[in-house]
Parts: sequence; structure tokens; C-alpha cells
Amino acid sequence: MNRKRMVSILLIVAVSAVLISSSAFVNIVTAQTSKTKQDSTSSSDSKNYKDFQKCLSSAEDTKGYATKQEIKDCYNPIYNPTANSSTTTASSNVSPSGE
Repeated sequence: MNRKRMVSILLIVAVSAVLISSSAFVNIVTAQTSKTKQDSTSSSDSKNYKDFQKCLSSAEDTKGYATKQEIKDCYNPIYNPTANSSTTTASSNVSPSGE
């Protein structure tokens, strides 16, 4: 009789643990942002990335690589529009290693 009681208690604990953990996973899975916000952010991110790639491609067009300053010049207006872009492209003679 003692063994049956022990098995019953373990079974109740196991079932309770499954129920509690599954409800925690359900809360995590259902915690999503609205689709309209997510879709607009996604398309904006995609456009920003394409603009960045286009800028880098044009910067590396003649010499086959983009300098550190050219990368910054492409990055700042797209991903950090509030930053001052007071830099010039006069540093385009710098080698890729930054020397």
C-alpha cells in the first residue's frame, strides 16, 4: 500500500510539472508584437540594408575595396542619421588595413 501511495504522489507531481511548464511556454510563444509594426520594421530594415550595400558597392567600384572612412560614410546616414557627417572622402587613399 505504501508503494502505491508513493507512485500516486510521484504521478501527481509529474503531471503538475508538465502542466506548469507547458503554460509557461504558451505565454512565451504568444508574446509577439503586432504584425503591422513587425512588417513595416522588416521592410524598412531590408531597404536600409540594400541602400547600405549599394553605397558600399559604389565605394569599392574602382579599387575593389571600401576604406574604413567610406564604410562609415555609407553607414552613418542610413543607420545613424542624427550623427554629424562632417567627414570627407579625402581619406580614400588609405589602404584597407587602415595604415
